[in-house]
Amino acid sequence: MRELQLGNSNNWDLIYNGNTAAVLLPKQEGGYKVVPIPDISIPVLLDTFVLAMRVSTVVPEGRAWKFAGYVRQSVSTGLSVFDNGQDASFTSRRPLFLDKINLVLYPRISTNYSISVKVPDWFESVGLAVWQYTGPDYDSDLARIESKIDALL
Repeated sequence: MRELQLGNSNNWDLIYNGNTAAVLLPKQEGGYKVVPIPDISIPVLLDTFVLAMRVSTVVPEGRAWKFAGYVRQSVSTGLSVFDNGQDASFTSRRPLFLDKINLVLYPRISTNYSISVKVPDWFESVGLAVWQYTGPDYDSDLARIESKIDALL
């Protein structure tokens, strides 16, 4: 079983805090067309596999939005395609909820990875905060297996 000390605020570091706005194109007949916010790439290469994220936006009066988009993990494989230097990437995406602290736990499949966030196309602005967990990350099952192997040797 994985054991973390999530309740200790000293075990969290804010690694990204930013605001992004959609482009609003005026229409000839009045009003405007919203050009959706593109994927927000977090400009940090991560090596911890526990994150907390908060997504906020201005919700129009009379609406009750709960969904805030997806976070996508990308892991470089080192494979090259068509000699253009592009890596293939494994990606998995997780849903995010609006105005909540979203806890995201990833499996340890690589030494580092990157993330990006895709918010719904109807968001006209978004605030995004990302924290990484820096506290102890202890797997008691692994420790138990290692102790049994040590006992056999």
